Amino acid sequence: MTALKNAKFKITPQRLAVVDFVSKNTLGHFTAEQVFKSAKENEPTITLATTYNALYALEKAGALRSFELKNTTWFESRIKFHANFICNECGKIYDIDVDEKKLRSLINSKGFDIENMDLIISGTCKNCLKLGTKVKAIQHDSFTV
Repeated sequence: MTALKNAKFKITPQRLAVVDFVSKNTLGHFTAEQVFKSAKENEPTITLATTYNALYALEKAGALRSFELKNTTWFESRIKFHANFICNECGKIYDIDVDEKKLRSLINSKGFDIENMDLIISGTCKNCLKLGTKVKAIQHDSFTV
């Protein structure tokens, strides 16, 4: 909460509802629509625009990261650099630890100047490879490579 105040984040009941969702989130990855739906249960005056604005303010304050995937903005509270692996079959999003320094060094050694790095990988997860399922549900898991 201190980081938000330092970023001049005005605390309102609607923004507190967003902060509450983010702090209690167990999904790992979430959309503004999911936050809005949950927050609206306790704060009926919240709007989707307010939800987006609060999430972007949290991101600016360093409390969240976001990434784009298939025309959807996803947010996550894990701010340490990592890759997001999205299964094309079940929709599950896996966090994969990646050595940022090694990746930057590799890319820089090829003569590129990195301004921003978001690593999104898509494919088929090991569970879907085993089961051959086609269930579309967003879930979350983490592992290290």
